[in-house]
Amino acid sequence: MARALAFLLLAFSALALVAIACNGEGDFLLDDEPDATGTPPIFERSPQPTPSPTPTAAAAGECGETYTVEAGDSPFSIAEKCGVDVNDLQDLNDIDDPTSLRVGQELKLPPQSAGDEE
Repeated sequence: MARALAFLLLAFSALALVAIACNGEGDFLLDDEPDATGTPPIFERSPQPTPSPTPTAAAAGECGETYTVEAGDSPFSIAEKCGVDVNDLQDLNDIDDPTSLRVGQELKLPPQSAGDEE
């Protein structure tokens, strides 16, 4: 019994020392006042906004004179991204088989389609 009491006293003393070391006052769990820096308690802080991912694809019609093929691209998706006619894109680059595109391949782009210009 004395051994258990000594253990509890030791555990309580260690916990009290940690509490005092963390805040200097020992009441850090009950502290609702802002820190000296004006920072509110953690439960009152607003979550930080998550930054928006930077788009990698250009907006329609803004691809320039060439386009570098990325994973998942097809002639149709490239034409849509760049605001050009898919048939003109395929003709200009001698694309007979739309599945033959390779990642990193550089394609020449035809002028923008008249119907897609803004």
